[in-house]
Amino acid sequence: MIITVAHQKGGVGKSTIAVNLAVEMQLPIVDLDSQNSCYLFSKIREKEQRKSLQVFTPETLEEIKEILRNTDHRKLIIDSGGYDNDLNRFALIASDLVVTPVSPSQIEIFGLQKFAQIIEKAKEYRPDLKVYILINNADARSMSEIIELEKFIQTVPLFRILSSRIFRRVDYKRAYQQGLSVCEYKPDSKACREVKRLIREIDSLHVDSI
Repeated sequence: MIITVAHQKGGVGKSTIAVNLAVEMQLPIVDLDSQNSCYLFSKIREKEQRKSLQVFTPETLEEIKEILRNTDHRKLIIDSGGYDNDLNRFALIASDLVVTPVSPSQIEIFGLQKFAQIIEKAKEYRPDLKVYILINNADARSMSEIIELEKFIQTVPLFRILSSRIFRRVDYKRAYQQGLSVCEYKPDSKACREVKRLIREIDSLHVDSI
């Protein structure tokens, strides 16, 4: 199954979600972000002599197509860039499942409306494309904003919402800086439980690969 963590907006936490999924699910990553955050994360792991994380950094459509043609890589995570281009659009079309992290705020809702237009275009080529919104970087003290975001998502037929939520926790940042998933960093933490719940939910969707 190809899982793409995607949003046309930068700074929503795509790379953090991608590396945590990849490490815990033991899958390689295709890093399409111009900042190459996943690639840098893998280099920290390498330097600290941790279990390796395979990261591809294709720069052209042909390069990403070659990666996906390799049957060994039909199970992977794609970390898309925070912008709209041919590579990121292709990643959407090639995906079995799209996970879109969104923080609960009015500004993020505006960004999601723009992303819906991109998804609508992608579905012309991949009508069965499934896009799930992940509430990310949420503040437990601001439940009203979370509820408002959930209500908006329910009005957009293109989107479904994951019941899993990722809350704002310093463990994510600290783990990332050390080249660790949060479960490697603190196995008994709330952050680790959130990631494991997200993975269980993704597995329960039973999305078939194309």
